[in-house]
Amino acid sequence: MDLKAVKLLLEKNAKKTWNPLGVKEEYCSMWAEGMNFPERGEVLLYTGCLYQMIPYIDMFARLLKGFESMNPALFGIAMKINALADSLGLDTISLLASLEISKKDKERYFRIVRSIANALLSAGVKFAYMREEPYSGVLYHDLGMDDLFREHVMRLAKKIKETGARKVITIDPHTTYMLNYLIKEFVDDFEVEVVHYMDVLLERGYTPKVRGPKEVVIHDPCYLARWNGVIDQPRVLLSRAGVKVREPEFTRKFTGCCGGPIESLFPSLSSKLARKRMKELKETGSPCFTVMCPICLTNFQREARELGVRVFDIMEVIE
Repeated sequence: MDLKAVKLLLEKNAKKTWNPLGVKEEYCSMWAEGMNFPERGEVLLYTGCLYQMIPYIDMFARLLKGFESMNPALFGIAMKINALADSLGLDTISLLASLEISKKDKERYFRIVRSIANALLSAGVKFAYMREEPYSGVLYHDLGMDDLFREHVMRLAKKIKETGARKVITIDPHTTYMLNYLIKEFVDDFEVEVVHYMDVLLERGYTPKVRGPKEVVIHDPCYLARWNGVIDQPRVLLSRAGVKVREPEFTRKFTGCCGGPIESLFPSLSSKLARKRMKELKETGSPCFTVMCPICLTNFQREARELGVRVFDIMEVIE
């Protein structure tokens, strides 16, 4: 597969929508329709759009896996057709999405984000939310697209400042890491406190209810455990809800990788790593996996049926 062509496609999408997959910012905020959050406030809920993007990530992963086995000449033709469609003003992303992504797929991931927001509200947390929410930009950093990442996070920092936020609540490991560490390399005056939603829930003494399986094996996302130190928090929340947690051999800071970070460039290798990690989880005897990251969720989900397991985000297990 022509990796330069893939990166060029991501760059073109970014120029059109500020999103590598061409997802529009108003779509990122659709989960909050009817919830009437203020747009300004000292506390801001920032989702980073990764959960909302899962159906699009899955769609692109399927396409890239097909391109990976495609003759280079045919791949080049496919890229030229896409470029021609762009020049004619055709929205190929929306067209593909209408054919490939069901309303049910979108709603599942919207529901996860809503569950997080509702848990925060139940814990007495008041927050603002942007009506057109920007993507976090983490993929550009992962792929070494530093100029694009710099441009993206400078715009993001400006939009967050415009909300008047002094504290930002994040919901996924990659966005949390980006706002805590990476953005400061490019934005000098980003003076906001960044905290993961699970820390906020525990600080407020939140006791969830069980809504999914009553026994799960837990997978610690790399960025959540190793870089953000969020390890005990999901276990405490699951325990409070009465959910039994099984631990795989490699867990906590020594967790195994889901393979997700390389899916944009090496989809087959990404699948191989996902299957390896999922077999480690399955060895605990539990067929129900819980994760706390949209990248882990989507990468495991693709292999779940073949391995005879079910994969849940933690907010599909508790509420």
